[in-house]
Amino acid sequence: MPDYLQKRRRRWYAVMEIPKALKAKLGKPRFVKSLETESLAVAKRRVGPIVSAWMTELDRARAPGGEAGDAVRDDARFFRQALRRAATPEERDQLLEEITDAADAIAYEDIDIGQPLSSSVVATRFFGEATGWHAPTLENLDEWLSAVRTSAKTRDMQRADVQRFAAQFPILSDVQRPQVRRWVISLMNEDGLSPKTVQRILSALRGYWRFLQTINAVAEDRQPFTGLEVAREAKRAAPEIIRQPFEPADVPRLLAGAIGRGDDGLADLIRLGMWTGCRIEELCALKATDVAGDRFKVREAKSTAGIREVPVHAELQATMDRLVRESRDGYVLSGLTLNKYGDRSNAIGKRFGRLRTELDFGPEVVFHSIRKTVVTILENAGAPENVVADIVGHEKPRITYGLYSGGTTLEVKRATLAKLAYPRDPGA
Repeated sequence: MPDYLQKRRRRWYAVMEIPKALKAKLGKPRFVKSLETESLAVAKRRVGPIVSAWMTELDRARAPGGEAGDAVRDDARFFRQALRRAATPEERDQLLEEITDAADAIAYEDIDIGQPLSSSVVATRFFGEATGWHAPTLENLDEWLSAVRTSAKTRDMQRADVQRFAAQFPILSDVQRPQVRRWVISLMNEDGLSPKTVQRILSALRGYWRFLQTINAVAEDRQPFTGLEVAREAKRAAPEIIRQPFEPADVPRLLAGAIGRGDDGLADLIRLGMWTGCRIEELCALKATDVAGDRFKVREAKSTAGIREVPVHAELQATMDRLVRESRDGYVLSGLTLNKYGDRSNAIGKRFGRLRTELDFGPEVVFHSIRKTVVTILENAGAPENVVADIVGHEKPRITYGLYSGGTTLEVKRATLAKLAYPRDPGA
């Protein structure tokens, strides 16, 4: 199969013959592009992306008719899958012979009389795809995602991460470590992604690549994602934003802001958060049946420690009674919409974000900062750390309480929570 390289005078060029059926449409007999180097090693590194772009252009040129190209790709996919299922070396060798014969037959149909069979771009691409070397990067993405045991939201992020990668590396043979390293650097230095985000992308790509190796789509010894140290590849990044608590006096400001906007649902969410220290997801998932007068149970939480019984603060009691009484859908916070992951907190969380911006708070504070404020107020009031942990659903900080204690009683938690107060009455 050709390497698409020609030396003209002292420089190397990428050259690809255009199939005879497309020469008139593209208005030229071949693609030619200078690789701007006299080094063969450099030329070999540069030619791959150029040839991939040309093949994409040929696919677009075939698109209106499409049938022949589709048939060739279907045949290539058939052989590729058969090779992966081959049980013995003999069966694999037989399939490779059949692939070579099929490529020759395609070449005879594609080239002009007198040209060598190896000049057929269509046959070359068929051979590469049939043997797996030029297989599309995304071909097995759905199969991998269906086998991954994780949340729907995480799967969607993994899909987006692999698709982002495939936009730069559409063919598996394009995936080489030097090019991948340059791409990683560009994610941070040109696209402005944080090292943490790039690490997440690389984690998804490594998982997908391991899956490709298990189904023999790529060789076991091909490791394009090893040795990539994101911190070393990145330019000096801006300091990461560290979430901070609100000042105690700021929480009543938030509540007054929500009331002033006429957003009763957001005002109730803030009331619940400021008097309980619960996470936004916990509050939005809280059902009316989870409330029993002066207490409620958190049943949906991030960890086992988050499953807990919480006393209703005296300042919150009237609000809680009203919300339970007026519930229209069984939830304490009625009328919230679900996003596609079944999360009721997403939309109202964005409303809180807009309120925060309108009140000139910075990105270092979010709804979760109210939870931090609750803990800070209780700490400064002298509340025991293990009791506060039981109220907000944290793991116990010390082994004796964390491992052996059955937890503090409701009355102890109630007495501790009574220490929670704000500089002025924010209203109920």
